[in-house]
Amino acid sequence: MVMANPSLLLKSIFILFIIFFLLPYRSWSCPEYQKQALLHFKSSILAIHSSLQTLDSWNSSSSSCCLWDNVTCSPPSNSNSTSSVVIALHLSNLLAQFMPSNLLAPLFFIRSLRVLDISKNSITDQIPALGFGNLSNLVHLDLSSNNFNGSIPPQLFQLRHLQYLDLASNKLHGGLSPKVGSL
Repeated sequence: MVMANPSLLLKSIFILFIIFFLLPYRSWSCPEYQKQALLHFKSSILAIHSSLQTLDSWNSSSSSCCLWDNVTCSPPSNSNSTSSVVIALHLSNLLAQFMPSNLLAPLFFIRSLRVLDISKNSITDQIPALGFGNLSNLVHLDLSSNNFNGSIPPQLFQLRHLQYLDLASNKLHGGLSPKVGSL
């Protein structure tokens, strides 16, 4: 009887593990329109602020935005697919300088978002009501520690999946919409 080399067997198992379990996850691809929306968001910020090291991994030469820092994608819908969608953006503390809220516009095209954290960015102006209204899959929305002003848009309270909303440390005023009870 021939004995297998334990070292060779262990190496073979390791290689098979990488092939079947790790490589498929690294090849997930997000839809091109989501990748372009994120690149547009980054370029809009770079037009105002010359450097943004936090988003260095966001570049057009990357095969998928699912591999970028601060981006989370869903797993593929079935084992034969490599297609995925962006479900979370963790963009807290990107900038110390003021950023107008209209720079958020490209993010509103990523309707698959479930989590959006844009806290601590010194975002100014009113909360873009229609934009956030498009993100109907949101479960978690953190807008805290910015410089949003004006009233809280009722569209936020129409997000039927929303479970967490943080608006603390902004310059918001006015009463709450009666729709707050629908959360």
